[in-house]
Amino acid sequence: MPNALVTSIEITHVLPCLADPAKIRFHAETSAELTGVLPYLNAVIHGAIYNHAVPALTFNKDYRIISLHPRRITGAKVDDLDDARAILDNLTALINDTWARRAGITPSYERRERLTPVDVFKLLPRTNCRQCGLPTCLAFAVDIASEKRSIIRCAPLFDADSADKRHLLLTLLTDAGYQVPSPFRPTDEAR
Repeated sequence: MPNALVTSIEITHVLPCLADPAKIRFHAETSAELTGVLPYLNAVIHGAIYNHAVPALTFNKDYRIISLHPRRITGAKVDDLDDARAILDNLTALINDTWARRAGITPSYERRERLTPVDVFKLLPRTNCRQCGLPTCLAFAVDIASEKRSIIRCAPLFDADSADKRHLLLTLLTDAGYQVPSPFRPTDEAR
């Protein structure tokens, strides 16, 4: 790609994953300094957590955890070396595409804080009804906080008697940058 920011990313370390022993983690070095592209990536990668002071950008790719630093990329919960290479190939394309389009992207320097399962749980109906497919509301809250499930899977939350909790929880999720389907996002007037 002409004018590519990153021409290569080389895996330097492959280690056992601490979170899941059946997976690996990796460290890789980039051919270019990434600091300048991180705020643009923060604007285009849904759910990324950006820290401008460090600088670092972390996001989930399915169940994998990817972190970008000025000259280093790390990955955790990665299936194997082939999976790591595929992630880095896709990331190289995303970085270069974002960099090429940066004139049309408003960079985001905001630091998104991740919600805790307790933040979510205290606003759920707490019926343990299992309609979401999980055994407890706490298990559902864990999946919501880690963005593995959609809030719309909680049927009791959308009952009339849960209107106040629903509004608070949907506002909290929206304000924290979590994906809330547009028909359920609180409007600015309703906040």
